[in-house]
Formats: sequence, structure tokens, C-alpha cells
Amino acid sequence: MTEPVFPPAPPPAPKRRRVSPVLLVMIAVMVLGVAAGGYGLGRLMLGYEAYVMQSGNMSPTLATGDRLVVRPVDEVHRGDVVAIDLSAYAEASHEGVSVVRVVGVAGDTVACCTDEHLSVNGKPITEPYITPGFEGLFEFSATVPEGTIFVEGDNRGNSDDSRFSGPVRSSGVVGLVVATGTVVTPKALTPVTSFTDAGLPGAPNSDGTLPGLRWWILGGFVLFVGGFIGLIVTVVRNAGGRRKAAPPVR
Repeated sequence: MTEPVFPPAPPPAPKRRRVSPVLLVMIAVMVLGVAAGGYGLGRLMLGYEAYVMQSGNMSPTLATGDRLVVRPVDEVHRGDVVAIDLSAYAEASHEGVSVVRVVGVAGDTVACCTDEHLSVNGKPITEPYITPGFEGLFEFSATVPEGTIFVEGDNRGNSDDSRFSGPVRSSGVVGLVVATGTVVTPKALTPVTSFTDAGLPGAPNSDGTLPGLRWWILGGFVLFVGGFIGLIVTVVRNAGGRRKAAPPVR
């Protein structure tokens, strides 16, 4: 009797490699880092602009060549340092962007000088931030119309501003100058209190977002690098463990 011939047994199915939980954690950390850094960088790119100070009209607060960080602002207040479109002056004669300080808002009466001080609505303003010696250089009195602001440079002896070109349309404000330097290494401008100290309402605007965004970017970078290093270490260790566990080849 002929013995039955059976086909050879199929080879054993290869064992599925188990993905290391540590590997998954490292990948998740990298993704989290990319998300955090991308959020911070995106907010910086969309919310802030960079300018370079082109003149000395804001000395000593700002010097020619200073790099400026500017963000949009809905409403400016007395004391704010702003970038404006020169074509927004009532008597516009230039084009471009200038940086000046807001000293009067709609409805204010701005005049010079009371005891060598600028006055707003009859209240003398002590301005320690301006270049000394030019406080009473040019006498004037103006009421600020609706929809406009009155601006001056801190270097009153070398500034073409609202004293000569009239008020600026509020729509011509490019943004609020919040810092010097870059968005990565900013040095915040110190808000002045001269106008509120004189009893006028409306404290100058400030910016608390920029420092936080820097931490988002830095934190995202640290997470990504840490996750990447952890990923490499985990892969190398797993590969070494598999080599040790493999049976010897004969």
C-alpha cells in the first residue's frame, strides 16, 4: 500500500514586531513640539511687523537705526508710540512711515506751552522722555477733530509732526511700537504715565503677548529636540536588543 504524501507544513508566520510604547511617546512629544512652536511662530508672523527707525525725531527714546517691533492696535491712547502713514497727516506732504508719540486724542485741546510744558485740556504734562531744551520751541494751540490724533516726536527740536502738518487720521496708524530689537529678542518699551499722572484718562497701551509667544516657540523647540533625541536613542536600543535576542546562525 502506498503511503499518502502530504504537502510540507507552511512556514510559521513571522512574529509581528511590537512597537515600543517609548517610541510612540517620543513621536508624540515631537508632534507636540512642532504644534507649540508653529503656534507661537504663526502668531508672531501674523501679529507683528518689523521696522527700522529712519530718523532721530524720537530721540532719546528711539535712535536712528533702531529695529522696532510693531503690532496692530484698535485704539491709541495718549503716550503711545505709534508708526503712522505720513499720507494720513491733514497737510500731507510726504510718503512713507514715521514713528511718533500720541499726545492728544479726538476732542483734546493740545497747546504749548504752560511753564515750558505741553498742556492737554489745560493740564500741564511733565515729559521726562523728551529731548531737553526744546519744550517751548514752537507755540501752538489746536483742538483735535474726531477721527484723528495729535502726535509729536520726542525730539521736539527735530520732528516734523502735528505741530506743522496737522492731526493724523486714526486710520493712518500702522501700529503700536511695543519693543525695540527683534521678535525673538525684544526689549519692551516702558509705557509712560505722564498723561495719567496729570489726571487724564486712558493709560498707554502695552503688550503682554510677545513674551508669551517667545516661550511657545522656545518650548516647542525644546520638546521637538528632546523627542527627536529620545526617538533615536529608543530605536538604537531596540535594534541592539533584537540582535541579542536573535538565535545564532549555524
